[in-house]
Amino acid sequence: MKTLLSVFAVATMMSTISFAADSKFKEGSCCDKAEKAGKKCEHACCVEADKAGKVCEKCNKK
Repeated sequence: MKTLLSVFAVATMMSTISFAADSKFKEGSCCDKAEKAGKKCEHACCVEADKAGKVCEKCNKK
């Protein structure tokens, strides 16, 4: 029973961590900073990407 409970607890923590790390913007980018401030990035390249339903690849390099 302890083993089953331990496996369940580890699986829950791993899934929580993976969901928390799922962000569409690169950490520290202009888009990320704007999103954290509750706004949208106003750079021209980011506005165009947002209109197309994408993320600006110039500012959010992989």
